Amino acid sequence: MKLTTYLLGVALAVLSALGAYGQTFPTRNVAILVPFAAGGPTDVIMRILAERLSARWDKAVIVENRPGAGTIVATAALAKAPSDGHTLGVATNSFAINPAISHDLPYDTLKDFAGVSMVVSVPVVLVATSSFPANTIADLVAQAKKKSGEPLNFTSPGPRTVGHLAGEWLQSLANIKMTHIAYNGSAPALTDVVSGRVPLMFDLWNSVKPYVADGKLKVLAVASADRLRDAPQYPTLADSYPGFDVSAFQAIIAPSSVPSSVIDKISADIRSVVSSPEFADKMKPLGVFPKSTTPRELNEMIRREIARWAAIAKAANITLE
Repeated sequence: MKLTTYLLGVALAVLSALGAYGQTFPTRNVAILVPFAAGGPTDVIMRILAERLSARWDKAVIVENRPGAGTIVATAALAKAPSDGHTLGVATNSFAINPAISHDLPYDTLKDFAGVSMVVSVPVVLVATSSFPANTIADLVAQAKKKSGEPLNFTSPGPRTVGHLAGEWLQSLANIKMTHIAYNGSAPALTDVVSGRVPLMFDLWNSVKPYVADGKLKVLAVASADRLRDAPQYPTLADSYPGFDVSAFQAIIAPSSVPSSVIDKISADIRSVVSSPEFADKMKPLGVFPKSTTPRELNEMIRREIARWAAIAKAANITLE
């Protein structure tokens, strides 16, 4: 009986200590591992978040760029980080796509990481070069189904990216055939669509918006479920194919070994920053929308994303080489 009482006391003391640690976090500088090179959109957004968190925590929040292998390099490093919450990572769509198409990752996406909070959401659109004959999704599908026509080419920021898989999903739903032309990054792909070398592309709205405004590109449909806030005249793919919903996201994650009290503290602080008018003002010129979640909401979303992309990738026979 005395042993049981003692063990119970020890357990309560440990839980109390963990809770107290969560309230005092951070005790030193915090690192955010960004899976892309410095200067890109994700890097810029995370540096703005880091600056706001630094002021809130009175500790330096340092962005560390770890590009490579389709975000796998940074994610693998995060999996090996200490269990104290002082090393965080960035999850983008690739975080959910990689485990959906590969069984040989150097980490277990569902077991090794814990969601902290979403940071931003970015609409994805299907654009065409200005000379492309189709102006709507119905026109595009009709053109693709012409028996005498050649398969339509489309591109994206790279193979196995959200833009690539969005195209594969559209082909499956519309029962059409398109050929994916792989590029290494959004910039070269977008350049070739603007010039007319490739007619179609799934890309982020904030990337293509200037070209749409200049008349060099036209929007055939919005891939995200909701119409664009700043351009509501464009229909969504969900209007034609209910359930179609592809958006880009950026979120903060941590090693799953970090105590839940610390995760909750970090999440609450990030949500406070992301929901602030000051953060919204910083995001507006970048064309992205602040969006925060609880850890549970983010974990559930990632599970749904992995399952969805796994089904789409399997149907299209896409694997990670």
